[in-house]
Amino acid sequence: MKDILGIVNFENESARIEGLSNFRSIPAMSFLGRYRVVDFVLSNMVNSGIDHIKVLIKDKPRSLIEHIGIGSHYNINSKSGSLQILYSDKNITNKLYFTDVNLLSQYSSYIREANQEYVVIAPSYMICKINYQDVVEQHIKTGADVTAVYKQVTDGDKHFIGCEEFDLINNRVVLMKVSHGSTSVKNISLETYVMHKDFLLDLIDEAAQRSAAYSIGAFLANDDNIKYINIQGYKYEGYLACLNSLEEYYYTNLELINHVKAKELFSRDWPVYTKTNDSPPAHYTPRAEVKNCMVANGCVVQGKIENCILGRGVKIKKGARVKNAVLLPNTIIGEDAIVENAVIDKDAKILVNKEIVGNDDQIAYVRRGDTI
Repeated sequence: MKDILGIVNFENESARIEGLSNFRSIPAMSFLGRYRVVDFVLSNMVNSGIDHIKVLIKDKPRSLIEHIGIGSHYNINSKSGSLQILYSDKNITNKLYFTDVNLLSQYSSYIREANQEYVVIAPSYMICKINYQDVVEQHIKTGADVTAVYKQVTDGDKHFIGCEEFDLINNRVVLMKVSHGSTSVKNISLETYVMHKDFLLDLIDEAAQRSAAYSIGAFLANDDNIKYINIQGYKYEGYLACLNSLEEYYYTNLELINHVKAKELFSRDWPVYTKTNDSPPAHYTPRAEVKNCMVANGCVVQGKIENCILGRGVKIKKGARVKNAVLLPNTIIGEDAIVENAVIDKDAKILVNKEIVGNDDQIAYVRRGDTI
């Protein structure tokens, strides 16, 4: 097993979950009622034997820092391992310049001083289950400059819009471009890269010198660079979702209620670690009706819920009907209210307006802390 340095990258510039992104970064968002989005990439790294991890934060750091802490709940070896949060102390007002290259150049000494020979860079807003040791092994065997992970999908016309896609010839990546959903079958990038530590340091230096707005992905995708950088593809076959919009966030949460889908992501030998919360079990009154839902601790259900995700501390009052909805922690759905096809943000209350109903084309969203 190789000793690897893990770098958790932030989401690309086009990713934005409408409404939710106003209050926290995507990796800090609640997911499936009990997790945060960042838990999945951190768990992948820890399960892959990576216990030296740097987490890059782009903006709104408070909730993510509070959740990650020193990383003890991620089963990182406290004596030999480390989890470090890297956040820019520069006042960058133009988001064009807030890139992973810009941030890593500020902390390049941390990478240079690391004892690990290889680096895995993986994004915090993609949901998957992957063993990075396998990717590193292939990287060494092929002698590539960079190994880039991708998945061939058949629903690229509906999902992964705005993600990067690859064209490959004999497994070498020859083109990287943004997916606009024009075709269903395509090679979607997981934005996960393996490279030697020295190569990463050289890449950061060169990219920063050539353009202050370069990201790692954009630098590799440059037409001139991709010709001389040997980028080999690693084909990933497992579950993949990219949380880069409100629709994808909503769809992915509800999709994973399905046990068949959930088995693609969760298994006993590959745990997903998260920060625990000491709260009582969910309580259901005699007249409560629950069908096909994930309900977190601390919830009280008096009404009817179907095909829903309930975060911690959610209250569904008597007579309320909630269907196809994602309810973030501590939301309250009042008596006789109707909520369908919706995302209800943390601490929101549906009390006065009794009906919040979206549809497949327009997911309803209620802002954090609002009373409606």
